[in-house]
Amino acid sequence: MKKIITLLLFLTASVFYAQEITLENKKSLNSGVTVNSVSYMVDTIEELETIDWKNVKEVFESNKPEDIVEMSFGMDLKKSKYKFKSSIKVSGESKNIDSLIIKAKKGVKSIIKISKKYKN
Repeated sequence: MKKIITLLLFLTASVFYAQEITLENKKSLNSGVTVNSVSYMVDTIEELETIDWKNVKEVFESNKPEDIVEMSFGMDLKKSKYKFKSSIKVSGESKNIDSLIIKAKKGVKSIIKISKKYKN
């Protein structure tokens, strides 16, 4: 009976240890995934104003520095009198993601500014 309990404890411990994922293993599991493009199309100004830019950056974290990424943001005011539609697209290498996000922010601010004139 003592041998059976010892054997069960050993097997249980080895099963739990085998399923443990270390931080290094986790990174290697995600290394095969690349995100090349993110598109964000909305139909209200408020949705463009509430973009979480930290999340946009996190989307591209697993990419290699030389991977080409593309972000596009747009607005389609179908319900407005003028049927206003506008979009911007920025692209570049993953290593330059901070400067790409700055360009995208400027473009989104421009879309918001212009679209406020055509809201109704």
